[in-house]
Amino acid sequence: MTIDLGAVKPGYLLSVFLILLGLLICGCAAKVRVNMLEPASYHEASLAKTVAVLPFHGPGGREFASEFESVLAGIGIDDKPYFTLVDRASIDKILSEMKLSQSGLVDESTAAKLGHLIGAQGIYTGVVTQNASMDSPFREWRQTCVQYEERRDRQGRIFQGRCLRWRQYQVGCVRRAAVFSVSPRLVDVETGRVLYSRNLSAQAESAGCEDTRPVENGLSLLARAKESVKAEFRRDIAPYYVTREIRLMDDADGIEAAEAKDKLKRGMDYAQNGRLDAACELWGQARILAPGSYALLYNLGVCAESRGDLDAALSLYRQADNRLGKPHDDITLALTRVGDAIRNREKLREQLDSR
Repeated sequence: MTIDLGAVKPGYLLSVFLILLGLLICGCAAKVRVNMLEPASYHEASLAKTVAVLPFHGPGGREFASEFESVLAGIGIDDKPYFTLVDRASIDKILSEMKLSQSGLVDESTAAKLGHLIGAQGIYTGVVTQNASMDSPFREWRQTCVQYEERRDRQGRIFQGRCLRWRQYQVGCVRRAAVFSVSPRLVDVETGRVLYSRNLSAQAESAGCEDTRPVENGLSLLARAKESVKAEFRRDIAPYYVTREIRLMDDADGIEAAEAKDKLKRGMDYAQNGRLDAACELWGQARILAPGSYALLYNLGVCAESRGDLDAALSLYRQADNRLGKPHDDITLALTRVGDAIRNREKLREQLDSR
C-alpha cells in the first residue's frame, strides 16, 4: 500500500508527527514499582500493642466488633503480628465479674479498670451509627421499532429496511445505596486517655433496571462499605505498605563513553523487565565512567530508595538536581517523597520497635 503524500493535508502530517514525537518522548523512560512502609496515621494508637475489643453498640455492633477484632489480628509487618489481642473468653469473664453489660458502652475509667484486669494496654469500644441500605426507584426511557420498511432485492426477495415508526416506553429501575458508619474509640489503660476516636463512614451504590442487569443486593453493598471502613481504620492504627510508581531516566546527556551509554540502556531494559537489581549494578558501573550524568545519579537514587536507604537516596537526588542545574519534575518529586519519608522515619521506627 502506498500513500500519496501530496494528497494528504499538511495538518494531518503535523498531527502524526506530534503523536510520534510524544511516543518517543514519553515511551522511553521506564517506571518501577517500589513498596514503601508508611507510619500509622494515629501514632499513639499504634503504640498500644496489647488490646481488647469490647462489643460495639448500635445496629449490628456485636457482629462488627468481631470483624474489627479480625482486622487487628490480621495486621502483620515482616511476618510478625503487630497487635496482641486479649481473647474473647477472658473479656466476657471479667465483664461478668464486674457486672457490666456487654453493650460496649463503658466510660474511660471503667475501660481502664477492665484493661488492668485482663492485661491490656488499650481497650477498644465503639458505636455503629449507620448500617443499612436504601432503595430509590426511578424510571428510564427506552425505544423500540414497531414498524420496519419492507424492501426487495434484485431477485425479489423481501428484506427488512429502515425503521418507519418507533415506540417509546419507560422501564422501572432501582438505585440502591448502602451506608456503614462506626465510631471506634481506643482508651489507654494506664492513663484513661482516649488515644483514638474517629467517625469512619463509607457508602456503596448500585443501580439496575428491569430490562438490564439486576441491582446488587443490600448485604453485598454493606459488605463493600464495611471493607472501606476497615481499610481506613487499618491505615490509622498500624504501619502500612504503599506501592509507588517511580519514573526512571534514560537521558544520555553528560555521558561521553559509549560503554557507559550502553550500560545505561541495558539497565533500563533490565528495569523494564522487573530486574532492578541488575539495572542498579549496571548504573553503578556506568557512573564510574560518567560521573557527570544526572540521569545515572537519579536512577541510583531510585535504587537506594527501593532498598530503604533514604539518606543515600536523598544525597543522590540532590547531586542529580545540582548536575542538571534546572528544575525537573521527577527530581523534585523524588526530593519531596524522600524528605517526607525521612521526617517520618523516627515515628515509624518507634511504632515498629514497640512490638
